Amino acid sequence: MRRTTICRSSGSPVAALIAVALWSASLSAQQPPVPQRPASQPAAAPAPEAQQAVPQAAQAQRPGPPPATHIVAQGETLWGLAQQFLGDPLLWPEIYRLNTDVVEDPHWIFPGEELRFVAVDAPAQGNVATTPTADSVRGAQPVVQQAPPATIFTAQEAAPAAQQAAVRVAAERAYRAVREGEYFASGFVADVSTLPTGTVIGPVENSAISRLSARGSANLYGSVTVRPPRDEGFLRGDLLLAFIVDRNIRGFGDVVVPSGLLRVETAAPAGQNAQATAIALYGPVNSGQRFIKIPPFPSQASARPVPVEGGMTAQVIETQLGRELVSVQAVIYLDRGADEGVRLGDMFRVTMAADATAGTAARDQAEVMVVHVRPHTATCVVTSVSQPNVRPGATARLVRRVPS
Repeated sequence: MRRTTICRSSGSPVAALIAVALWSASLSAQQPPVPQRPASQPAAAPAPEAQQAVPQAAQAQRPGPPPATHIVAQGETLWGLAQQFLGDPLLWPEIYRLNTDVVEDPHWIFPGEELRFVAVDAPAQGNVATTPTADSVRGAQPVVQQAPPATIFTAQEAAPAAQQAAVRVAAERAYRAVREGEYFASGFVADVSTLPTGTVIGPVENSAISRLSARGSANLYGSVTVRPPRDEGFLRGDLLLAFIVDRNIRGFGDVVVPSGLLRVETAAPAGQNAQATAIALYGPVNSGQRFIKIPPFPSQASARPVPVEGGMTAQVIETQLGRELVSVQAVIYLDRGADEGVRLGDMFRVTMAADATAGTAARDQAEVMVVHVRPHTATCVVTSVSQPNVRPGATARLVRRVPS
């Protein structure tokens, strides 16, 4: 039996078809007429703007020359700024080294800080200098502008002239002086048994010395009670470096790792406890930790070293983390100190010795800056790296010395 489909629409099918036709006609009326080109007329050439649309779009994706300065916004990092302005996030150390007078810790930048992306005191020829740009790096003609300053950032594939310009600018880069945070936080190597140490008793609750807690660690700008070294007292303003001993290096002493910097707030005679404030934390400052009195950051630490020929040699004792691979801002220790004439701010170049068995020649590995000096050891911060596998026993030669 054949089925019959019943349309339940209240309107007529013919009326529906008429409505659709009228709607299509109204849409056609709204479209602008398309002019017809005569068959004899040649097709118009595309406009220059249309021809350049694709190259310009491609060029827009390339990172241009970095700005002279940039004001840090909320949420920005050196990693992100290197990606945004330099096209490679791994170039963040270049931004950091150019702004060490502003950025104390490369892991922390704050809104409102003004960062430089251009080297100051760049060498110039007459009144102009060549600035490598994103296009000149890729082989186009370099852009000549009224010079200094010139940027220090060039890609690895830059033309030889651009690379030479970058080397000249790097050579003239302003000296990065020792910072106060490095002086206190980098630690040192010493025989702790010979140091006059005191003890952190515990944090103060409700700012009352009589109420102490033996649990937990000190908070930044929190109050703690401290016991002085034997037969010593406290003066208001004394600086105390709380520390832990990480390990012992045979023949040299203990690796002292700072955990916090305390400032004495109340004077006390010998043998009497005092109250101090935690003004910097590098790790937990717990009850029972030892501390030593430490002199203030020396004002002469900003002196600029001068090149020397045939400077003293030293050996790398150890790295603070106890591993061979080092990076910028890593800490290493040398076996020369104040008694041998090492000064705060001196620069050493670490060299890997030649290995005849492996057929390798001697080569430079890193440059380091002295940030803390003990009588027979020096603490150094790595400022540049070419071969990161720095091992204990590597030779370090003094290449720049702070004038006396």
